[in-house]
Formats: sequence, C-alpha cells, structure tokens
Amino acid sequence: MALRANLGGVDTLSAKARRDGSYPNDGSPLCFHGLPSTLWRMAATEMRSLSQLRRGVLEYCVLSLLSDTSLYAFDLVRRLSEADGMVISEGTIYPLLSRLRREGWVSTTWAESVEGPPRRYYALTPAGERALAAFTADWRRFRDAVDALLPEEAT
Repeated sequence: MALRANLGGVDTLSAKARRDGSYPNDGSPLCFHGLPSTLWRMAATEMRSLSQLRRGVLEYCVLSLLSDTSLYAFDLVRRLSEADGMVISEGTIYPLLSRLRREGWVSTTWAESVEGPPRRYYALTPAGERALAAFTADWRRFRDAVDALLPEEAT
C-alpha cells in the first residue's frame, strides 16, 4: 500500500510508492484498494496513444492548414481545436512554428491588426509543400495498412 505524507496541507506519495507503482485510492472508480485497476491502465494507455499520435502528425496538420492561406498562431490553434482529438495550446504551437521556420518549411511575415498589435503570419514554403506531399503519401499508405489490420467496425 502506498505510504502518504501530508506536507504543508499537500498530500504526497512516498518515493517508495512512486518507485513500486502503487497508487493511492483517490476515490476514482478506476482504482481498487489504492492500486490502479485494469480500466485505469487502459484509460492511461489510450490517453498516451492519442497524445503520441497527435505529436507525430501535428506539424503536418499545421502544414496542411497553411497550404491554403497564411495564418497566425492563434488562428492555427483555433482551427486545430475544431478537429476532434487535435486540441492544443499556444504553448505548443509557438515552439512547433519556430522549428518549422528553422527547417525552412514555413516563412513568416508581420501584418498590422485592427484588433491589437501586429501579428506574425505563417505561410508554407516550397520545401514545406514537398514535406507535406511526402507525408501525405506516407500517411495514406500507413493508414491503409493499419486499417487492413484492425477488426471491422460493428454496425
């Protein structure tokens, strides 16, 4: 069973509890006698899987959004959030856009805004177009291979 300490009103797990993987029973229906149940592990795995998938395709989703028009970071976050499973924050998008700019896949321009300070707009470069085209071909092949291995959906 996990050993707990109360430090300044904050309940913490002991180092031993973190090391051996025991968890407190926090009242969650996914815990049983302080240990994560199978459902807890499944939920955690599902969240990690979605997070890893999102991380792997996010830059290409951004490139795809930029293939039609130049956008500023907040607009990219808003458009990505409209797609199921692609909710991200501005804290995620800015480092990604900086990396894409360093790689030469996007270019930036500043434009005045009627709603406040000037905005930095991002646009796809020819190198970004090539990277997106290569990813799109790879993604379709990969998606089809995974779909072929997954069981049919129940109707």
